[in-house]
Amino acid sequence: MSTDKQPRKARDPFLTDRALSRVRHNGQLVRDEVTADLPPMLSLAAWIEFKQMPLAQLACVLLSDLEPQESSGLYRRSARRPAGVGLFDDLPSLAERDKAQEIYAKLCERHSQRLNSCRWLRPVLAGRARWLATHPDANGSAWGRQMRRKKAGKHTQRRYKQQGWHPLRSARKAWGLPERPQADSEL
Repeated sequence: MSTDKQPRKARDPFLTDRALSRVRHNGQLVRDEVTADLPPMLSLAAWIEFKQMPLAQLACVLLSDLEPQESSGLYRRSARRPAGVGLFDDLPSLAERDKAQEIYAKLCERHSQRLNSCRWLRPVLAGRARWLATHPDANGSAWGRQMRRKKAGKHTQRRYKQQGWHPLRSARKAWGLPERPQADSEL
């Protein structure tokens, strides 16, 4: 008789402790359901007793097969949208939904040449339309001016660093820098 076909002993667990600690029921860990309102000292004893019950072992085996467990991938993925449900039906406001649909139509029209060849483009456009509809203040001239100010500030900091100058007098004094920036014809 081979060693891998040994008969199972009566007290061998169906699931290891590690596997039991991952079993979920309705999205919640079974361990959390078993020990929900118990004090810490009792919760450990209750969990140990629960793991030793054969019926609990069988239930956990069934749950581990039936319940969708956490993915082993790097990112947690959301559930797929059911067929027949609109792209923006989950947005709370009807005005936001209409705005998102309008923006999505404009984006699809703008990228119509590539839509058939790039499968990934439609979900990206839908996400962008959703974001633009829920953040209306981020798509205007004030937002553009704010971005230009940030870019100009970074450019100024880079220029000061290249010139070996710092705008704060205390920093210039501590670092032993000159009082005025060096006049550079190319900047």
